[in-house]
Amino acid sequence: MFFTEAAMPNRPLPAPSRRRLVGVAILLLASGCAGPGATGAARGDRADPVRAGRPLIDVSSPRAPQSVSDCVVAGVRAMKIPDDYVAVRALPGGGGMVMLKNPATRRTGLTVDIASRGAGSQVRLYENGMVVSGQWRSLVKRCAG
Repeated sequence: MFFTEAAMPNRPLPAPSRRRLVGVAILLLASGCAGPGATGAARGDRADPVRAGRPLIDVSSPRAPQSVSDCVVAGVRAMKIPDDYVAVRALPGGGGMVMLKNPATRRTGLTVDIASRGAGSQVRLYENGMVVSGQWRSLVKRCAG
């Protein structure tokens, strides 16, 4: 059966939620294109941290580095980003690092450094070629507390 204009009224499509659009945009930016043989298993699953330029966020936190890192990872999972796109590493001195990466190309889209500072931590968010949304910025600030 063919649909005519009379059968399909001109109604606007429902607008997708902003949260869903941000999640899809992040996945699309992080996915990139991979050539043959560019799988994470063939080249290793290690992402390289990238800290291009000045940090977008640089805040002191009263929270311990592990607590900040756990909060950021929980926030990423709440955004429904697959675990393959997240890399977590320990830094010397008790700090940590959370990166959003492409598992096929191992390129890092953003890096959150969490350095131990006294009883708390220093939290820095770096971007690498992707637009960091307000949702990401607020996540990092919220987790820094």
